[in-house]
Amino acid sequence: MAAFVIALGLLAWRGSTLLTADHPLPASATPLEASLMNLVDPVAGPGNARISVTTTAAGGRTVLVLLDAAEAAKASMIESLVTTAARLDVAAGDLLVIQTAPFARGAPGRPDAEAYGELALLALLAGLAGWLGFAPRTDSEVPGMVREYPEAPPEAPVRPLATTAVRPLRTVPVTSDVAELARKDPARAADILRGWMKNGTDAA
Repeated sequence: MAAFVIALGLLAWRGSTLLTADHPLPASATPLEASLMNLVDPVAGPGNARISVTTTAAGGRTVLVLLDAAEAAKASMIESLVTTAARLDVAAGDLLVIQTAPFARGAPGRPDAEAYGELALLALLAGLAGWLGFAPRTDSEVPGMVREYPEAPPEAPVRPLATTAVRPLRTVPVTSDVAELARKDPARAADILRGWMKNGTDAA
C-alpha cells in the first residue's frame, strides 16, 4: 500500500511538472532554431521568447521571434543578436520579424517523447503497486485466519454377529459285523450307514 501511494504521488508530481512547464522548443525544432533559442533565452528570460525559422520559395530564410510583451524593451538587442547569429542577408531574401504578445503564464507546454515515456513508466509502476496492494488474497495468505474443516460423521455402532449353536455329531458305533459287511458289500454298508444317520437325525 505504501509503495502505491509513493508511486501515485511521484506520478502526479512529475505529470504536473512536465505538462505545465514551459517548453520553448517543440520536439521538431531544427538545429538553427535550438541554437538561436539558446542565445535569446539569457536575454529575454527563460520562456519569454519563441523562435521559428522557415525558408521562402525564393530560397531566403524568414526568422520569426515571438517575444513576451513584458520584455518588449529587449527587442532591439534580440534583433541584433539574431541577425548576427543567423547570418541574415537582406539582399539574399532573408527576413527577421519580431512580434510581441503577452504570454499566458502557467499554460501547459508540449512535453517531448522522453517526458511521455517517463510518465508512462511511472503510471505502469503505480498500476503494478496498486494491483499488488489491492489484489485479493487466498485463505493461506491471510494472517491469523483459521481454516475450518467439516466434522466427521459419527461412527455407526458395531453390532455383534449372531451365533448359532452347533450340535455335536452323533457317533455311530462300528462293530466287527459292520466292518465285515463293508468289506464284502460296500454299497449295502453305505445304505445301512445312511439309514442310521437318518434315524439319528429324526430322533434328534
